[in-house]
Amino acid sequence: MTEEEARAWVVSHFDEAAALRLDRFGSLVIQENARQNLIAPATVAQIWSRHLLDSAQLLLLADRTGEWLDVGTGAGFPGMVIALLSDRPVTLIEPRLRRVEFLTAACDELGLGNVSVVKGRVESLSPRAFSVISARAVASLEDLLGMTRHLRDAQTRLVLPRGRGAADEIDLVRSRWQGMFHVEHSLTDAESLIVLADGVSV
Repeated sequence: MTEEEARAWVVSHFDEAAALRLDRFGSLVIQENARQNLIAPATVAQIWSRHLLDSAQLLLLADRTGEWLDVGTGAGFPGMVIALLSDRPVTLIEPRLRRVEFLTAACDELGLGNVSVVKGRVESLSPRAFSVISARAVASLEDLLGMTRHLRDAQTRLVLPRGRGAADEIDLVRSRWQGMFHVEHSLTDAESLIVLADGVSV
């Protein structure tokens, strides 16, 4: 998928104003990338297809309202994109101070009032139930289920981009975790899979 096609997808599923908001955020990420390694340098020229659209597609897989938790947000993918495309409350948890500072500054720059940026590890959050939990390039599926156990209830949906080994990861966790697991193919890479999990419990 080209950069133009990725941006056009957002316009067609949201609107031009939404694409412009993502343009602004993408520019902030690229500028900050010169100061700290937020995204791989090789992906800067493909920020729409590799990061912005890759994140935006997750919103359509969450099909429910309520608060969204993004674990290990890093550069803001997907959490900042979700917040820019919706008015739902989004909590970003990130352990690295410089990235927290970037995310906080980006929220101010973009006028985002629906985002809470938390410095720390997800295990340190007080128990509560989020509607949706996402994590991109963070830990194994088994570890993610364990570290977010206190942040889910029977209604929580996990939306987890897992790459090409997602089906194998699901097979591994089924011996311990109960729930409804299935996969969707990513729009940005036909071989890359997104795990959707509902009602997950031990």
